[in-house]
Amino acid sequence: MHQNEQYRDYAFKLWGKLSRKRTFSVCGGKAEIWAASIVHVIARLNFLFDRNHKNFLKQGLICGHFGTNQKTITSKAAEIRKAAGIRNGDSDFCDRDIQDTFSCVLLPNGMLVPTEVARDMGLLED
Repeated sequence: MHQNEQYRDYAFKLWGKLSRKRTFSVCGGKAEIWAASIVHVIARLNFLFDRNHKNFLKQGLICGHFGTNQKTITSKAAEIRKAAGIRNGDSDFCDRDIQDTFSCVLLPNGMLVPTEVARDMGLLED
């Protein structure tokens, strides 16, 4: 469907990170809500809700698949991002092109440019 192996791996990695948090319990609640919320976080970080993305995914499709409420999932996803300290462009949960968009490179001349631009200019190896 919309998920590929990389997104699945991100979801498992996020679940592992959450389960190791001592200040955040993953032992309670419905499995469907946890699963949908994890998928929501990964989809949002990778801009899958953007209609122009090649793997576009409607938010309602996640809720429909897991039989959950969109408000509940959005709220739980925000809790997860906060608890895990996830920011846009997080290298553990985002595709490289998205990481490059949110990171910068300091050039020898002191200029700071987005990593994406530095790659396009041939200043960084792939």
